[in-house]
Amino acid sequence: MRKYVLGLLCLICLIGIQSLHAQSLIEQLQKLGFENIQNIELTNPSYQEAVEAFIIQPISHNHPEKGNFRQRVFIRHKGYDRPTVFVTEGYTADYAKNARYDEELAVNLDANLVVAEHRFFGQSKPDTLDWKQLTLENATADLHSVNQLLKAIYPKPWISTGISKGGQTTIYYRYFYPNDVAASVPYVAPLNFSKADKRVYHFLDTVGCDACRQKLRAIQMSILRNKEYFAPIFADSTAARGLTFERVGGIDKAFELNVLELGFAYWQWYPINCDSLVSIQDTTLSYFNVFADAAGYDFFSDQGIQDMEPFFYQALTEMGFYSYQIKDFKPWILLHKKPDFSFSAPQGVKTRYHRRLNKKVNRWIQNEGNRILYVYGAVDAWSSTAVLPGNKTEHLKLLRPNGSHSTRIRHFDQATQQRAYALVKDWIYKYEK
Repeated sequence: MRKYVLGLLCLICLIGIQSLHAQSLIEQLQKLGFENIQNIELTNPSYQEAVEAFIIQPISHNHPEKGNFRQRVFIRHKGYDRPTVFVTEGYTADYAKNARYDEELAVNLDANLVVAEHRFFGQSKPDTLDWKQLTLENATADLHSVNQLLKAIYPKPWISTGISKGGQTTIYYRYFYPNDVAASVPYVAPLNFSKADKRVYHFLDTVGCDACRQKLRAIQMSILRNKEYFAPIFADSTAARGLTFERVGGIDKAFELNVLELGFAYWQWYPINCDSLVSIQDTTLSYFNVFADAAGYDFFSDQGIQDMEPFFYQALTEMGFYSYQIKDFKPWILLHKKPDFSFSAPQGVKTRYHRRLNKKVNRWIQNEGNRILYVYGAVDAWSSTAVLPGNKTEHLKLLRPNGSHSTRIRHFDQATQQRAYALVKDWIYKYEK
């Protein structure tokens, strides 16, 4: 009798799987409520098909009467019997439409790949931006909805992952919905405790070697001291790019902030190693090139702020951010006695930082945040506020020597890569059982 029942169950499962495979991916997504589904050209033979689709989400998950918006989701299909890697993007997700796009976890796990664009970014915007609804609770509820819908066709374990702000989103998503996924892999994700986290200052005073920090500080001081030489170059370069600076208070203020940003941006991206940094004997133009390569031009421009407005709003209200220590530069900082990023808030919108959530998330990470692989670069300025998991949870934290904000698992040695992937696979296996 037992063999008969088991055989019948297997037959029912087989019929279900065959029925599922008989329908196209687009047909199944339509039944789940996805709209405007479009095929994506694929040059990656490891996936059978890929689509761009939209799902209707409430602007406020606690108050659905406030209306809806469409969230963009990308799906790369490998198999209904495969695990699914879920990229919790923190920004726009245009890159996921690229025919060659792939993700290292999905490659290693032979998994389906789902990318969810973050609310208020890209094509995932309500008609009217009610900034009070851009909360981490709402953003992670969006991800939960996508996860629950797609599990109808992808029932195998899910692994969430994201990079930078997307990595932060991965952590928050796991905090609010700990059972949605089998494991999480946040890359280079900070956990800030204020809108100007002072841990950044200590990090920038100690990262790398003393000689390198002195070189970098000398470049900043030289640019500030010789403003009459460098400011016109900055003005010409930004004008050529069509950049304006009204929101920050004018191009002179933007220039000062950009020089201060060099101290953070250099370590974030580590574009050239310390030995290659220019010294006091080099030309002034060499100084400017280092400044431009590391800090860029558009971070404080009206155009840059507009593009990143949802990021700045979240940084100023829940995620936290950093500011600048100006003690070494006071004689030459004329327009910013206490630098902050208040100018980056949406115009006409008052912001207030709520510290309670990140404190709660930190306690959760230390006591309950299991099956999480954290990946950081050791010299990345954002590692100054990296998570501190403690010893009470099942986790692994990788820190790559001299690694920047672009650090990924593939940048570690083979033994470390194998250890990381073996652990994630073990977590998936345990979750599935």
